[in-house]
Amino acid sequence: MPLQKLQYRPGVNRESTNYANEGGFYQSDKIRFRSGYPEKIGGWQSVSNPTLYTYKGVARSLCNWITLDGANLNAAGTNQKLYVENGGNYNDVTPYATASPTALANNPITTTSGSKLVTITASGHGITAGTYVIFAGATAVGGLTIVGEYEIVTTPDGNSYTIINPTAATSTATGGGSGVTAH
Repeated sequence: MPLQKLQYRPGVNRESTNYANEGGFYQSDKIRFRSGYPEKIGGWQSVSNPTLYTYKGVARSLCNWITLDGANLNAAGTNQKLYVENGGNYNDVTPYATASPTALANNPITTTSGSKLVTITASGHGITAGTYVIFAGATAVGGLTIVGEYEIVTTPDGNSYTIINPTAATSTATGGGSGVTAH
């Protein structure tokens, strides 16, 4: 039997069945097509610098696009947040649950001496553990100033929730002032 030249169509076609796709590729793994021929992908390179910024959660989906001005962007959806990677930096673009920050009651922050757990009083907050809240306008209480983004650890009832501060409180106290907002 003489040798016969095989001609395969470039690309992977999943629009039909494996048998109907004769002369083409139906499935593949770690290959790309160059000049009409398949070639293995020769490794990978990290796009971002993990020491500069890491994202929260486990990446579940990626979407890449190029803007009209030529910027190459990559969206990374995790189980906790949504990020857009641009130039190696991940920018948090997770939408807020509310349109504007919510003003909390006077002195809504409670600390316990030696503990990193901080309790926030917020009547009828309706949020669940694992979501994030951004605080602004708080004054120091128990040696801590609760300002910035925190993950909600527990929601013992509908009127309070707990967060973890990076450092432990130096005293047991309730305070935070009258201008605390949560977003």
